Amino acid sequence: MSDKNILITGCSSGLGLALAREFCERGYRVLATARNPQAIPFQHPKLSTAALDVADSDSIRQLAAFCEHEFGGIDVLINNAGYGLMGPVIETPLSQLQTQFSTNSLAPLALAQALLEQMLARGGGHILNIGSVSGRLVTPFAGSYCASKAALEALNSAMRRELRPFNIRVQYVMAGGIRSGFGARATSELAAALPAASRYQPIEDAMRERASLSQRNGAAAESVARAIVDGMEKTPRKAVLFVGAGARCLYLLSRLPAWLQDALLSRRFGLNRLK
Repeated sequence: MSDKNILITGCSSGLGLALAREFCERGYRVLATARNPQAIPFQHPKLSTAALDVADSDSIRQLAAFCEHEFGGIDVLINNAGYGLMGPVIETPLSQLQTQFSTNSLAPLALAQALLEQMLARGGGHILNIGSVSGRLVTPFAGSYCASKAALEALNSAMRRELRPFNIRVQYVMAGGIRSGFGARATSELAAALPAASRYQPIEDAMRERASLSQRNGAAAESVARAIVDGMEKTPRKAVLFVGAGARCLYLLSRLPAWLQDALLSRRFGLNRLK
């Protein structure tokens, strides 16, 4: 794969930045994107940068045209950009939920659609979607985020099966905790979204804890990036890569009976205190 052109979204910090570094160090040609590409804090002979707002269809179209003109097309797409909307789903405005799905679920598909013809023209391609074990283990006060990642996993599975005949491989990353700015943004999103008269104000501490939970003992983004690139380079490639702190453990918890999950999560996140 080292002769391939790789496009990565969400590279201004965290895992996206670590992936861009890792691919460059292994000799790949990397196009790192962010809403503000000047915020991508490193340079490398193999690195190019470009602006991309994944929630803006015009921005996606412009980027696809740029890739064709400047690089002759993209071989590998890594959908990393995303964020976590926190708060009780019953109190979450639908407009905010739509933005969450647009960014986390639909944007990866939109980018795949925009770059598909380039991949086919180059003889095939590779799509990797950064998902989350939260799409399997749905926790209180993160329902919007969990639902968006569950949708992404379903879309990923469909693409994996549908694109295989055209020599386009699709992988999904089942991520656990990764140290990044995710928790800080999730906490600020919660502060902005929580209604003053929320029924859940008595357990606001539990909601704030959930918003920052992925950062507690989270894995270093650099080690996760290495594991992901290793998983992409190996053959045969696994359909799902488990990375980050607690990914496999939380996945196993998601397979417990629903009544037991309800009891454990209700106690863990303070819902039993509302009775």
